[in-house]
Amino acid sequence: MPPLFIVVRSEGSEESFVHQEGPLEFGRGPGREYPRCTVADPYASRDHVRITPVDDGVLVENLSLSSDVFHDRGPGLGLGDSTVVPLPVAVSFGRTQLELSEADLASWDAPTAPIPSYEVPYEPALTPSSPLAREVDGDILAAGLETIVRPAAASPESVVLRDLGESPDPETLARWFETVVLVQQAAATSAEFLEATARAVVDLVGMDSALVLLREGEDGWRVAARTSVSDWHGSAFSTTILGEVVRLARTIYRNLGSETATASLVGIETVVAAPLIDASGRVFGALYGSRLLRINHPSPDISPLEARVVQVLAAAAGAGIAREREREEALRMEVQFEQFFSPTLARQLVEDRSLLDGRDREVTVMFSDVRNFSRISERLGAARTFNMMQDIMDLQSQHIRDTDGVVVDYVGDGLLAMWNAPASQPDHPARACTTARAIVAALPTLSERWEPETGEPIRLGIGVNSGPAIVGNTGSRLKFKYGPMGPTVNLASRVENATKTLGVGLLVTSGTRQRLPPEFATRRLGGLRVQGVAAPVDVFELAPAAASPLWLATRDRFEQALASFESRQWPEACRILVELVSAGAQYDSPTLQLLSRAVDCMRTNPDPFDPSITVEKAI
Repeated sequence: MPPLFIVVRSEGSEESFVHQEGPLEFGRGPGREYPRCTVADPYASRDHVRITPVDDGVLVENLSLSSDVFHDRGPGLGLGDSTVVPLPVAVSFGRTQLELSEADLASWDAPTAPIPSYEVPYEPALTPSSPLAREVDGDILAAGLETIVRPAAASPESVVLRDLGESPDPETLARWFETVVLVQQAAATSAEFLEATARAVVDLVGMDSALVLLREGEDGWRVAARTSVSDWHGSAFSTTILGEVVRLARTIYRNLGSETATASLVGIETVVAAPLIDASGRVFGALYGSRLLRINHPSPDISPLEARVVQVLAAAAGAGIAREREREEALRMEVQFEQFFSPTLARQLVEDRSLLDGRDREVTVMFSDVRNFSRISERLGAARTFNMMQDIMDLQSQHIRDTDGVVVDYVGDGLLAMWNAPASQPDHPARACTTARAIVAALPTLSERWEPETGEPIRLGIGVNSGPAIVGNTGSRLKFKYGPMGPTVNLASRVENATKTLGVGLLVTSGTRQRLPPEFATRRLGGLRVQGVAAPVDVFELAPAAASPLWLATRDRFEQALASFESRQWPEACRILVELVSAGAQYDSPTLQLLSRAVDCMRTNPDPFDPSITVEKAI
């Protein structure tokens, strides 16, 4: 089996390396049983993909519990699926892409897996042969630096309480205390907590100064909390020590070595720094303590036990800060999502952001548009036009959210909404039609308030269609916009425009109507020819929430007339339609239009005959 040449791309970053043999995993979380390439991709799972070189190419396994894995050699991999694909192949998950090909070792001088997270640029590591370097637990440590056992947050090992015994060694005891603190203090997130952590380094460990430092970018550090003894006001820190803490994800301390505490060394510090580690194993900060050499004072050297205590405190601080960051990020995302989604749906998306991944989905789409907007806006002027549109959009948006719909976009005087994505809603056609009827029912109250200024009632045209679409973030990385694309969306827009031609306020397509329960009464208005669609589309007028017996009886007679018209029985169609006009339908635009068409057909006897209505273009 040849080694693999692997290129990892994500969010503008790129890394390449050679993987010799055996399984290699990719994900946001730390490594476990197999070598791991940790990716800083918020859309990737903690454990997402495992690849293994085999004779026929590469075995690709989906480890995620929530998201699919895709490759360019065939269909994607569902949860728990695996497949063998030939090389070369491109594999994608979240927003990360892997390019896998057979490595040409004769011409390649790249690092070999496992590698650190590629958010930290690869640098040649120290080796056992490096001058003054030595190996500690598999890590290479530079001369003059000491370390202790790895933090619990950076190690997959665990310690069982009953295994501690009566006299546990210091490493085991420290690891157990860290684990307890990680659980007990994970909710401690206030600024006072960070100050208390720094104070404990001074009071408990006996440091002269303590800092809680957070990383900014790759090389920057920010002081989040500090404290010191009364006669010490230092706040400087060693970036060299901190660089080693980040590189190794271990606690590092520096003593005076064999130097004698003489007057020439007064003011020299001994230093200890322990990493703050997040859930993915990334070092995002450090707990930093320093002790000053003073004449006639004990040696300032830091003992391994003192370093372990600082590490325990760092574990508590790291857990608290990481939890606060997660809470703030969740709150920020929820606020952002609530601009588009109902509060219930926004919370679901915060908990499972994979729901926002692009996918094929059956949806119901609603378009709305303000009738005679240009004329009304000329009367109102700019400022009052914006006030009126805000009222109209608020009214529609609230009813959309009441049925857990998604407000996809506001465009001028129009609105686009969607149901059944991102969350599953089996009754999505009914939700959309319930919303449309509620908007129509509420509009007269708003119109009455504005009519003294508009000079006419505010009316909307609404079109609803159901069918397959591609849904996902149709915006950019700078501006989020979750919504649908495809013919289903285009047809909904055309049908909304057809409300002007047919003279009705609310139209639904046959794709929506056939999915509605019986309590949604409709009136078939005939076939509609719209731009971009080859065959006529049956459209239906949606009745108010409580269709009266008179409305239903009139609907039945109209549909009888429509059937007669479509079967070339134009005199019969005219007879029924005249009866309807005489009975009070003289203001019903579909009745008058159909009567006019039937009379025209009796006069011209068209052959061939197309009973559908043509909508030339959007206005």
